[in-house]
Amino acid sequence: TEETRIDSRLSVGLDVKQPWGSAGGALEGVVFLDKPSQNRLVAFGFLELRLIKGLSFNINGSAQRVRDQFNIEAGEATPDEILLRQRELLTGFRYSVSVGLSYTFGSIFSNVVNPRFGGSGRGFIRIF
Repeated sequence: TEETRIDSRLSVGLDVKQPWGSAGGALEGVVFLDKPSQNRLVAFGFLELRLIKGLSFNINGSAQRVRDQFNIEAGEATPDEILLRQRELLTGFRYSVSVGLSYTFGSIFSNVVNPRFGGSGRGFIRIF
């Protein structure tokens, strides 16, 4: 019921902030030292373009090559288990993309305007 495994990770990332907005990305690789065939490669990127003061267009994306699912039950899943999502299935990859608008507001002269909005001194509303 319990297992301890050692993995090795390598992460590389870059973030750029400019007057027009910000962009960045990261790449991460993970491999289990006792079984190198069980590994994962993840790539992530984002772009935020400032349209007007406070209003930004955002796009985020990620992709993963998945080869480390050692907790999946052996054997085939029945069609009922698949349809009712009663059993996790093996996958070779995952990906996601999100697009949105964000509006930032608040005083540039105060460090705290309303801490409920994340504590950065600016409020943040995201619409997806």
